[in-house]
Amino acid sequence: MKPGDLVTLSERALNLETCFQYRKDVRAGKVAGLLKEIVEKDVYWRHGVYYIVEWIGPKYKKIRRSNSCMAGHFKRSDLKMYKAPKK
Repeated sequence: MKPGDLVTLSERALNLETCFQYRKDVRAGKVAGLLKEIVEKDVYWRHGVYYIVEWIGPKYKKIRRSNSCMAGHFKRSDLKMYKAPKK
């Protein structure tokens, strides 16, 4: 994954408390976001690599990993490449 790719939430992310409500939309292929940047955080309680996503559509702008994370910050395991739904 690199900046500029289209991504969506993975099945692992759909089990997170803050993403659970978007489960049907993700499985229908309605939720997509643009990967803006990849940052490495070195704060002791939140260290690791985070992927910053800008979600497409006003309904999805506030999707985030947890209540303590900023909107659009995810771990790699929470995201997957976006594939258009089959008709």
